[in-house]
Amino acid sequence: MGGVTVNPANPAAAGAHGAPSEDAAARADRAAGPGLKGSDRPRGTARASAPAHFDDPVLDSMARRRSISSVGPGAPSDEELKELLAAVTPVADHKALRPWRLITLRGDDRLRLGEALDEASGTQREPGEINRKPLRSDLLIAVVAKLTEHPKVPAWEQLATAAGAAHLLELALWQAGWGVMWRSGLATDAEPVRAAHGLAADEQLLGWLYVGSVDDYFKKKLAQSSRPPLDPEQFLSRFGE
Repeated sequence: MGGVTVNPANPAAAGAHGAPSEDAAARADRAAGPGLKGSDRPRGTARASAPAHFDDPVLDSMARRRSISSVGPGAPSDEELKELLAAVTPVADHKALRPWRLITLRGDDRLRLGEALDEASGTQREPGEINRKPLRSDLLIAVVAKLTEHPKVPAWEQLATAAGAAHLLELALWQAGWGVMWRSGLATDAEPVRAAHGLAADEQLLGWLYVGSVDDYFKKKLAQSSRPPLDPEQFLSRFGE
């Protein structure tokens, strides 16, 4: 994948891949102790189905992609993300409106997001207590749809393009060795959260990609899974049937 650095198999070595320098969020991670970082986290998706197998490496990587609910430490740098985006920008885009953009959140950015989420939900915390949910990975990528009035491209098509770009990035990150979980919630597009991201009136927040390393336990679990992949028949039918 060109000059893109592939995440090493050893999650402990992933810190070289764009992990933020120690800041208040990182200190909070350390202070929380075991159970929230790296191999101490809950192990990814609980019941991974066995992937279909393809000779073509692109199709095989697509078939093996899984959402990783608890990614490990480390994350790709912004420069690595820009290289991966070369595989994302060809996303289907009616009239080439380019109705999407991405915002990276690292370090203390995640603390500010936690504060905005608390404000949106009306959550009151004790002094010194923080919203730890955005700290579940070292890198969050906010997915933003930018909606334009167009006589031939309704808003839903533009939202579909933005979502398609996000999923293509998920696939590219997976191929590069990173785990991803796309998260959202009732407060995703609430005003305090929108303001924290600096969104314009014509933009909509579609959630965040939580990006990090994938531990060997999950890789082994996926490889040894005996659950069959989903039957494609349920997703395909003929017109008029």
